[in-house]
Amino acid sequence: MNPTPEQLQQMRVDFASATTISCEECECNHFEPVFFIKQLSALVSPTGKEQIVPVQSFHCAKCGHVNKEFDPEQKENP
Repeated sequence: MNPTPEQLQQMRVDFASATTISCEECECNHFEPVFFIKQLSALVSPTGKEQIVPVQSFHCAKCGHVNKEFDPEQKENP
């Protein structure tokens, strides 16, 4: 559910206090959205059928590196 305009007014976030994430490889702090494509077998799929599922992530806009915290493969196998 999307927040109402009133709720958005109440949610004031000071981004100056937020930490900027940088690329682990080149230290650039600009990222672009990318997708990992995962294949679910019928045994684990919620529909009981094989599925192809896009998982959105981010890669560095400069060098293309995917930080560990953005890599769904790293999150599955800590």
